[in-house]
Amino acid sequence: MAGTARHEVPVELNHVAYIVQQHSCKKIRTMTTNDLSEDVKKLSELANENLGLLTGKCQDSIEIQDYYLGILRKQAILLSDLSLILKNTNSEYISTPFIILRSLLDDFLHLLYLEIHNDRETEITRINADSYRHSFNSLKDLTDSNYEHFDGKYQFYLTQEQLQAVKDKFIVKEKNKRYFKNPDTFKFKVFKRFSDMVKCFSHSRNVDIYRDRAYYLWKEFSSFVHYSNYSFEYELQNAKENLNMIDESFQYCYNSIYLSFKYFERTLNLKFKDNIELKKKYGIIHEC
Repeated sequence: MAGTARHEVPVELNHVAYIVQQHSCKKIRTMTTNDLSEDVKKLSELANENLGLLTGKCQDSIEIQDYYLGILRKQAILLSDLSLILKNTNSEYISTPFIILRSLLDDFLHLLYLEIHNDRETEITRINADSYRHSFNSLKDLTDSNYEHFDGKYQFYLTQEQLQAVKDKFIVKEKNKRYFKNPDTFKFKVFKRFSDMVKCFSHSRNVDIYRDRAYYLWKEFSSFVHYSNYSFEYELQNAKENLNMIDESFQYCYNSIYLSFKYFERTLNLKFKDNIELKKKYGIIHEC
């Protein structure tokens, strides 16, 4: 990289990463970006094959159904995108794969939490309520900025009256009432913070080990979402361990496809269309 000094990640961190990878849940293989591209393409195809089983079967809008259907679609789309990215990238540039996988690991940990929880429907409502809460808070912040900087007259920002109209339109819909703890004060239900969610559920020793490992990877990949010199220096190492971490993450994507389709096995009496090669390579973490 011309004109840029090459920094090194501290030896201690490299050593820790090496030790963790050697004791990870998945056997380490020497990979290339082309190898990874082919593997993740198969995962995307697996998601799409199972989506094909749902054609014409999810016509009604049902919150819990749409949650699992949405994650299955997301896996298919992002894994396909990731395959193209890995096919056309140098092994040194790992930021984009790490950022995409961070999102997909987020899905896996939510799905695992929901699978173990006694009341999935209530928790999914809280997840969705939290998203609406954040969205309306963002609109309020932008509206406040309109008055702070433009006296409320910037045409591309909402006025207080317009913001209230948006709230009123949302709250009057019957299907949205489930998201409120107190509709009179426009107070939404709240879902757990991500770190609290991960720490609050437990199952077998094997499942807990995978949970902790997925959370470790999620945190490592998060450092590429929120930029720091650590991530910059990490990427410059061009270490094979980076590709191994990508490869390892694919097992959680496989399991996300499996877990998200379990809802449709239960409700529509469908059978998950598996890929024997992928199942043998990645394995089912939580049989359900």
